[in-house]
Parts: sequence; C-alpha cells; structure tokens
Amino acid sequence: MTERTGLARTISSQLITYIRNRILDGSYAAGTALLQDAIAAEFGVSKIPVREALVQLSAEGLVDVFAHRGFQVRGTSVSELDELFRLRLQIEPDAVANGARLATTAEQREVKQLLDALNAATESQDPKVADLNRSFHLALICPAQQPITAEVLGRLLVRSQRYVLRHLAPQGRTRRAKTEHNVLHRLWLKQDADGLQEATRTHIVRTHDDLRQLLSAH
Repeated sequence: MTERTGLARTISSQLITYIRNRILDGSYAAGTALLQDAIAAEFGVSKIPVREALVQLSAEGLVDVFAHRGFQVRGTSVSELDELFRLRLQIEPDAVANGARLATTAEQREVKQLLDALNAATESQDPKVADLNRSFHLALICPAQQPITAEVLGRLLVRSQRYVLRHLAPQGRTRRAKTEHNVLHRLWLKQDADGLQEATRTHIVRTHDDLRQLLSAH
C-alpha cells in the first residue's frame, strides 16, 4: 500500500466518523442532501474520499443513493424500527448470555468501563450516549470471541442509534435506561444465562415499544 493510498483511507475514515456523527445527532436531518463538492470543500480534500465515506455510510444504512440525485440522509420509519428490533431480539439475548460465559477478566473490565461512561453520559444527556450505548451492548457479547455475531449485531446497533437518542429524550427515560443497563451488567457478571436472556429481551422490547409509540404519534 502506498503512502498516498494510506492517507486517502485515513481521510475517508475521518469523514465516515464525522458524517455518521452528524447524522446520528440530527445535525444532518433525514432527507438532507449530502453534496460531495460541499463536503470536499469543507475538509479541503478531493471528492474521492468523500464518495468512499458516503458509500460506506450507505452500506451501514444511514445514507440513501439515488441515480442523478446523489446521496441523502435516510429517514427513520416504523417499519425499519420494527425490523431492527425484531432482529435484535433474535440475536442479542443468546449472544449476550454466551458472551458472559466467554468473557475474560480484561473483557469484564472493558464492559465495566463502558457502563460507567454510559451511565455518566446518560445522566448528563451527552450526545455521545448513543455511541456509548452501542459500544456497551456490543461489548456484552465479547466481539473478539463471537466475530460473526458481532459484525451482524454491530450493523443493527449502528442503525438503531438514531432511534436510541429519541428514546432517551422523554423525562424519566434516562433513569430507567441506567437501571436496566446496571441490571444487565450484574446478571452478566454472575453468568446468569436465563436471567440475562430475559433481562435483555425485556430491555429491547420496552425500548422498541416506547419508540414505536413515539414514531406512530408523529
């Protein structure tokens, strides 16, 4: 790999993170046109890494591509919400229970650090809460030991992030989310497979039901 190619990939990675974060925090609203020329000018780069970044975000499900119209931010919908959370229910409870059994001491420390950071962000309503929420849920399955599951679940969690931020907005939700995450962590450390599977299912279902009601109202 040449130095120039490596630099282009680094720029593309930075652009992916930047654009993804702006979509997730609502700075780029649903339907916003993502103009390659404008983004390239803002960063002082060519259109090549910008296009690479937008194609990757399209693969993540955050951006739509239209012939002759280019890229735009994908909207949220009840049907997408239902599918995302249905798939999470099929995968996540068993994967988390298996992760608890497989976890090394180092992975247990990592999960505790992520939980502490997530709780702090939840309390302060930090915009990073959605990213930390994704990282915490993914860490519970021990991705290094379940790499294929982690790849599939990771994509579902990325696409769920915009919904998670909306879920935490109403008063009282942050307290409930913090309580449920702490319960998950306690059961995970105890390797209580049955209790952990049930708690994970309950957490996913309650979040989905809240969000479905919210989206349906709008």
